[in-house]
Amino acid sequence: MKRSISKALAIVMALALALSVAAVSAFAVDYTAIPGTSTTFNKNLVVDSTAQIPNVEFEFEIAAGTAVPASSTNLEILAGPVTASAPTVENAVFTSGMTTTNGTPTDDTETSKKFATDEVIVDFSGVEFDKPGVYRYVITEKASTIKGVTNDANATRYLDVFVVADESNALSVQSYALRDTATNISLATGKYAENEDVKSSGYTNELSTVDLEFAKKITGNQGDKNKQFKFTLAITDANPGLYTVEVSRADVLKDDSNVAANEGVYTITVAADGTCTAYFYLADGDTVKVLDLPEGYGYTLTEVPEDYQSAAGVDNDGTDNDYTDATSGSAVDVDVKTGYTNDRNGIIPTGVIVTVAPFAIGLLVFGAIILYVVSKRRRAEY
Repeated sequence: MKRSISKALAIVMALALALSVAAVSAFAVDYTAIPGTSTTFNKNLVVDSTAQIPNVEFEFEIAAGTAVPASSTNLEILAGPVTASAPTVENAVFTSGMTTTNGTPTDDTETSKKFATDEVIVDFSGVEFDKPGVYRYVITEKASTIKGVTNDANATRYLDVFVVADESNALSVQSYALRDTATNISLATGKYAENEDVKSSGYTNELSTVDLEFAKKITGNQGDKNKQFKFTLAITDANPGLYTVEVSRADVLKDDSNVAANEGVYTITVAADGTCTAYFYLADGDTVKVLDLPEGYGYTLTEVPEDYQSAAGVDNDGTDNDYTDATSGSAVDVDVKTGYTNDRNGIIPTGVIVTVAPFAIGLLVFGAIILYVVSKRRRAEY
């Protein structure tokens, strides 16, 4: 890339000199305008190492850059031609299941992160270049409204198009250079005046996520700790795509759970409208954890208590084991641990002996009298 850019710069500088000589001799070159071609840049999305890539898109705008007049030290830079429909920048598209790379684009040793990359096409086929030179464009990433996403700190990139002419004055696009800043080109060196490395890292956005975990506890002298209670988890305002679910045991999932299984990995799917409803069946001690929901999502957790007394929260007398957060929330930006405790107590009747005793004593006395009478008659007969 650096070699081709340097070559293009050398050609452009030679042509600029030739044009200046031509101007003195009143000789004009009749160039035939040519359409542009296309180039690409990378868009990266960084997520936690356990997260799925969501189904999201990022948008960009392209406009003419600011012209830089020729001077004794700098090469002229032209404002790139723009029409109502050209040039264009396609959206960066990310989907669940995309290939990811461990680490971040700038640090491959970061074990807690991974990232996916989409190659974004910039199309200049609808633009015509009518003379050799360096044409500058400005690419700007639109502000993101995607939940949990932080855009690249630098929303603007500068794309220079190098158009050259051959010996027969035929024009062609020699190369493209994407840069983080608008930089002049030195006449003395034929290179960018600052930071000669013309390759930009593209754009990198990061998705911040949190987890949602819930549990069940059963208490009371009539509480059946093996009984499973149906939970309904309704998620809102999440990014569309797959989310990993961890369960304490497979039996919390039934046929109607709306949870998919693939090689031992459980997932739920958030629809295009940002919602998902899933069902779980929890007995005493069971837990469910939904991983890597985007910051800013909402949730509601309910259960069917049947003939048990239901109370929000699970108090296990320990900070790390308590699930006492609210059973619903919006714009959530922290990990949540919530759940329900179900209690059922039976009243053991008291005073049974006192109530029955008079009748029992009466029966015993009546029986004793009968035995006494029968015995007396038998003795009288003898």
